[in-house]
Amino acid sequence: MSAMEREARKHKRFRVPLVMRVRLISGEDRRQTSRLYRTHSRDISLGGVSIITPVLRLDGLHFLYNRLPTVRNQMLMKLSIPDDPKPVVALGYALHARTVKFNGRQAYVVGIHFLQISEGHGERLRSFLDEF
Repeated sequence: MSAMEREARKHKRFRVPLVMRVRLISGEDRRQTSRLYRTHSRDISLGGVSIITPVLRLDGLHFLYNRLPTVRNQMLMKLSIPDDPKPVVALGYALHARTVKFNGRQAYVVGIHFLQISEGHGERLRSFLDEF
């Protein structure tokens, strides 16, 4: 990432491995969804999260889009915050995916932008990130 890209970020990122559950929702047909996929965050900010995943498709749905690049798939995310019994729930979509080596194997870093997060859930996330 270039210095210009880092300066363009609105939110500071934190390397925090939170347990997450992600469900993909087709942008072309919202009735098509994946199972709930368990993963961990790679980093997180108030604007989004990134994850490392071994695949870019879940139950036939791609993290980015299915057929039309202009129609993005969405993700329902449930982030588990330590010492908080309820997950932070957000709706988002993948901005990008890039290939990386993880534990000697090919994997993908997927950058996800928060599209919707309720005020209460956003405040809980902000309070958690303020600890860093």
